[in-house]
Amino acid sequence: MQGLQEIPISTSCEPAKFEYTKRSYAEMFQVLQSLRQHEVLCDIKLETDDGTIIFGHKVVLASASQYFQAMFTHFAEKNKDLVVIRELDSITLQLLVDFIYSGKIMVTENNVQNLLPAANLLQLQEIKEACCGFLQTQLHFTNCLGVKALADLHSCPQLLTSSELYIKQHFLDVIEGDEFLSLSSDQVVKLISSDELAVPYEEKVFECVIRWVTHELDSRQCMLPQLMEHVRLPLLSKNYILTKVIEEPLLNNGLCKDYIMEALNFHSLGSDQLIGSIPKNIRTKPRLGDKVILVVSGSGHFENRTEWYDPKIKQWQYGPEMTLSRVKAGLAVLKNNFVFAMGGHSCGLPVQTVNVLDLSSELPCWESSVDMLVKRSKL
Repeated sequence: MQGLQEIPISTSCEPAKFEYTKRSYAEMFQVLQSLRQHEVLCDIKLETDDGTIIFGHKVVLASASQYFQAMFTHFAEKNKDLVVIRELDSITLQLLVDFIYSGKIMVTENNVQNLLPAANLLQLQEIKEACCGFLQTQLHFTNCLGVKALADLHSCPQLLTSSELYIKQHFLDVIEGDEFLSLSSDQVVKLISSDELAVPYEEKVFECVIRWVTHELDSRQCMLPQLMEHVRLPLLSKNYILTKVIEEPLLNNGLCKDYIMEALNFHSLGSDQLIGSIPKNIRTKPRLGDKVILVVSGSGHFENRTEWYDPKIKQWQYGPEMTLSRVKAGLAVLKNNFVFAMGGHSCGLPVQTVNVLDLSSELPCWESSVDMLVKRSKL
């Protein structure tokens, strides 16, 4: 008949089939949310410490949270229709259950400190990551120590790394806040022992230690020698040591006096007496934030020498000798940590060797690296 299209008939032996995929599950979850809100077909009630009851469906909660899945399949709660959740407050639990049904949640500075541990407990990884991302954008010198503690407590590695880096980069502001005064002695030691502190003068490290101890003098004074071990007194100016450090009454004990004498002896030594002092010990090792002038190689007898000049203490120091005596080598510094020496002349001939010095290691020394493809000089 005219106007009708012929429907092709399959000649295959297998039956014809067509797979249809639902375009969106949003409508389904809207229905489930409505059923929950009207307490229809609900088979579980979650009760918080304040007596609030939150209704739900076991299968929905278990599909989103391994915590609930284990609870409703392997533990005593699987046969109960009322479960008491003591670890969470009702507002936080309501937000998380709403998220499971709706896929939406609002993270704010007022609720994030409750949401993060709750999401970690219920194993809602999406919410945990959302909270960590939010906290990372809110890092400030007034809260970074608290954020770091939160990240460490709830196993948030990326947030922990970000907060630690922020603290080191904003050290001068961080130590002025009240959060710093509430740190434990171990936390203060970990902070001030870092080579990566962005501190222009070591005097600031010394002052923050005295401030922390003085804040609770009776209980903290005994910890001062342990803290002073990590203050790099030799890197303070000699005038500051004589006018401030020596005059500090809290340092009137044997070990602290030893550290002061070590610093004064360091300043009294000449350049030729400081050979091999990179580092002599942790207290004479500049932090990565410190700026020094590094000199590699030279001429004649000293072709394999490494020296640096520290403008803060106005002294030259000798470093580890290079494995190969050379002149006219190319030098490069990577991330303020690694110094590369490439090519140059040795015994009158060009070379293709590459050596690297890791200044962040406890005992820096020149190590061999992969040779260049060709010999080069005057790079």
